[in-house]
Amino acid sequence: MPSRLKIRYILLALFFNCGTYFLIQKLVKTNSYDFLTEIDSLIPFLPDYVWIYHSIIPAIFITMLAVVKTKQLFLTTFWTAIVGTCVLNFFYVFFPSFYPRNPFEVATISEYLVQWTREIDGSNNTFPSAHVTFTWIMFWGMYYSDVAKKTLGLKPLYLLWAIGVSLSTLVLKQHYIVDVFSGIFLATTTFYIVRYLVYKQHTQEKIDENNYGQKETRQAL
Repeated sequence: MPSRLKIRYILLALFFNCGTYFLIQKLVKTNSYDFLTEIDSLIPFLPDYVWIYHSIIPAIFITMLAVVKTKQLFLTTFWTAIVGTCVLNFFYVFFPSFYPRNPFEVATISEYLVQWTREIDGSNNTFPSAHVTFTWIMFWGMYYSDVAKKTLGLKPLYLLWAIGVSLSTLVLKQHYIVDVFSGIFLATTTFYIVRYLVYKQHTQEKIDENNYGQKETRQAL
């Protein structure tokens, strides 16, 4: 696919996700569910992980433009993101949860970035984690790419990155453990369902093209 067309798809997905996410944050004021467990309470607050947390946007562009090459895989990853956003929004509206945030002293650049993150992103809309969901969608998009098959070490690198982003949501006190695992589950199940549908459609198109070509050949004879 041409890069310009890819960028349009990427921007469309980002605008759709961010637009609906912040709209729901603004409109849904009830926070009915608190998933804090004892294990969540024991996880330390580590502000330096904020850099890994915010790596997701550049990683999306890099993955979709440079790694996911074929049309079928690109559309699979794109539609997984769209469907994933719709599922996330369903939970944010009907199962609103929140993460109680404790104040902290701001002294380092990382801590300033954490504070800024909290100012633009409220403590609600936690279940499932959108950050984790889209990180693992990118992982699966990379996993089935031709680039990953030819590039030694790319799959382990992406796996470490996906795990790192998932952990960052915990140590930054943005999400609960259940948010992380539900995000991984959502990304994985949605990706495989969409992948099946996209490749099924692609196969059917190939069959129709072959049948049409054979029909044209017989008519020409």
